[in-house]
Amino acid sequence: MENAQHKTFLINSFLNVRKKTMELIKNLNPEDMVIQTEPFVSPIKWHLAHTTWFFENFVLKNLKNYKIFDKSFNYIFNSYYYSVGSFNPKDMRGYLNRPEIKKIFQYRKYVEKNICELVLKSSLDKKKRRIFLIGINHEQQHQELILMDILNIFFKNPLRPQFVKKKKINGLKKSNLSWINEKNINFKYGEEKSNSFAYDNEFPSGEKKLTPFKIDYDFVSNNEWMNFIDSDGYKRPELWLSDGWDYIQKYKINKPMYWIDKKFQFGLTGVERIDNDQPVSHISFYEADAYCRFRKKRMPTEFEMEFFLKKNKKEGNFLENRCYKPVNIYFKQKCNGVYGNLWSWTKSNYIPYEGYKPYSGNLGEYNQKFMCNQFVLKGGSFATPRSHIRSSYRNFYYPSDRWQFSGLRLASDL
Repeated sequence: MENAQHKTFLINSFLNVRKKTMELIKNLNPEDMVIQTEPFVSPIKWHLAHTTWFFENFVLKNLKNYKIFDKSFNYIFNSYYYSVGSFNPKDMRGYLNRPEIKKIFQYRKYVEKNICELVLKSSLDKKKRRIFLIGINHEQQHQELILMDILNIFFKNPLRPQFVKKKKINGLKKSNLSWINEKNINFKYGEEKSNSFAYDNEFPSGEKKLTPFKIDYDFVSNNEWMNFIDSDGYKRPELWLSDGWDYIQKYKINKPMYWIDKKFQFGLTGVERIDNDQPVSHISFYEADAYCRFRKKRMPTEFEMEFFLKKNKKEGNFLENRCYKPVNIYFKQKCNGVYGNLWSWTKSNYIPYEGYKPYSGNLGEYNQKFMCNQFVLKGGSFATPRSHIRSSYRNFYYPSDRWQFSGLRLASDL
């Protein structure tokens, strides 16, 4: 691809992603965008500014004639980059009544204008293009985080408002069909060096021996989870890891995060009756692990999930579908929807691949510092942009986390 084509591709990708972020928040009021309901939730206006700060700090800041929009933004909109400077603690983001949202919108336009001018007027070497693509993919990550945080913010409101209107979706009944690998294979995992984008934690590619196994096409359903509850699944310590048992006892957890009771749940479409065939969502690793023990099954490893994804088409329920909820995705005789819908928990610890090298410079903090005490999730969700996901993509959360769009596919050995 020639440099001119690179520039056109980068500008179009950048502007399309920025436009999509603004489309996601178009129905929100200013009051919706300043609230922080939990320490793990960020106000929506913080997301809008942080993704802009990312481009300003890592792309524009060191340019000779660039004028910083507001120097105070480096403190309040830096997320966790200690190498860049001190920052406002995450649980204090909800105290930012200023800057006003209109100023954040001005900030976004200012940075967008300067980014476009930079790309058009400057030569783009390999390093600059890589940083630029990280910024675009970083904003896509925050698009999903915005929806995760809107869901929590609206859930905590006693009025239980809707983010989007309910619409009829012709969901299918759970298939109970499995994808089977019948042979011992040496699977080449991770991303190989290519022109396509991938994060540093997807490198380097390596080989892993996989023995025969099977994975369910569909996720565990609400009805199946209800059976777990009715069988005292949350009350039987023999099903739980010690840390998991202590966790659910401490926080009195007895159902998935956004279930109101055994009849109704809350989603981006507001309060809805629980659909028995719909995949159960917002479950932690601890809950997924206990359920596997209940069913005498297991979670897949991240390598099994990656192989499963790689062998199927990249189709499914993505952000572009505007479904805003998980649905069953097995269509007739062909499975054309194994991506998206919900992030699939795996039993694999989030650790670096052998030979891993983090990004150079300040961006080295992007992934490396989180490679401890977390577990890998694969496949994307209904809130993930289609262009953002791939079989080698490694999402990660702590075993107690439940506010992400997470579900469970069961696996077993053959």
